[in-house]
Amino acid sequence: MYTFILLGIATVMAAIVLLIKPKIGFDFGRKYFLTSAFQYGSVVLSLFLAVALYYSSSTSKFPAFFEIFSLFVLAGGIICLLLPPSDFKEIVSWELKTFSPYGRILGLFYGIIGGFFIYAAN
Repeated sequence: MYTFILLGIATVMAAIVLLIKPKIGFDFGRKYFLTSAFQYGSVVLSLFLAVALYYSSSTSKFPAFFEIFSLFVLAGGIICLLLPPSDFKEIVSWELKTFSPYGRILGLFYGIIGGFFIYAAN
């Protein structure tokens, strides 16, 4: 239960930053997301999040959805682990460049997703 609430709060906080001043979020991303420390940190975080979501899925309103979602998070972490650092940086750089004009729209979607996580907590 607390997993969903914490994940929802973190997502809503990211949404607020992107809605108010998207440039701050993307500047932060350009500064920190293009490092190998971020790549391997995201692997560790993905594995931790996948396990937490899987074990707490039974306490949510949508247990089957969150079990499947945790498997996708686990797969994403494994893919990030297997990618060479140069390819990972290239992908993240492309994402930052492509989505930076749509920061406020992303903030709106993040807010909806964060609200769903909080709603899903039983």
